[in-house]
Amino acid sequence: MNLALGHNLPPYKVVARNYGAAHANKIHSDAGAAEHGFAGALVPGVAMYAYLTRPLVDALGVDWLARGSLSAKFIHPVYDGNVVRAEASVTSLEPLSLDLRLLNSENQLCAVGVAAMPTSLPTIFVNAYPPKTLPDEAHRWPATIASVQAGDAFGSLEFTLDLAAQSEFLENMVDGSTLYRSGVCHPAFWIAQANEIFMQNFALGMWIHTASETQHYALARDGERLAMRGRVVETAERRGHEIVTANLAIFGEADRAIATIKHSAIIRLKS
Repeated sequence: MNLALGHNLPPYKVVARNYGAAHANKIHSDAGAAEHGFAGALVPGVAMYAYLTRPLVDALGVDWLARGSLSAKFIHPVYDGNVVRAEASVTSLEPLSLDLRLLNSENQLCAVGVAAMPTSLPTIFVNAYPPKTLPDEAHRWPATIASVQAGDAFGSLEFTLDLAAQSEFLENMVDGSTLYRSGVCHPAFWIAQANEIFMQNFALGMWIHTASETQHYALARDGERLAMRGRVVETAERRGHEIVTANLAIFGEADRAIATIKHSAIIRLKS
């Protein structure tokens, strides 16, 4: 696709799906969400991230999945059955950069983002992401910022990429793109793994994924053994919520860099 400054990509409309209704995180249930003043169960941030990526992937394809970046922030809840649309507009050509928006049917801004195709990839220092054994359930960090500090290493999440088994994930993302059925992993799958590493390291109750900044380095290979590793980089309290931000990275075999993710979540909601 030939892009020009100010060009608007074709918007992507989708009926949002709360695939987390039965999840242990009860913020994705009506009753749990109501305890914190929400109108209904929250559609997971992973899905909102997926919706934002669709105009990018339709326009830029595998090139963006292999070396593009996306910084996404979730600012307003999306509820099950909401019709939302992802929009993208070109703000720079050298390097290519785009502003992203996710809006609901009432034109409320639910998420914002900035995507790019860098001319060169940032250097990734493998030593900054040390391997560490995952804690068992009894030894996970308590879900409070008092339990961690910047520099603390996460237990590593290891898994084998099985693209044939991702049909349910693609259904949850409401993404029918043929690209993900031809040996390419959906970018939101990495965000789902970032959530998983939080859940495997913290003893979480109700919590909310708030932002993710991703830089892709390479496509992962089907059947490849992968590891997600990372560290806490910031803790903060905002309006009574306790927030943890981590720098995470996904490595393939022989520490081949796949992606880095700066991932933020409210691990303890204001009571």
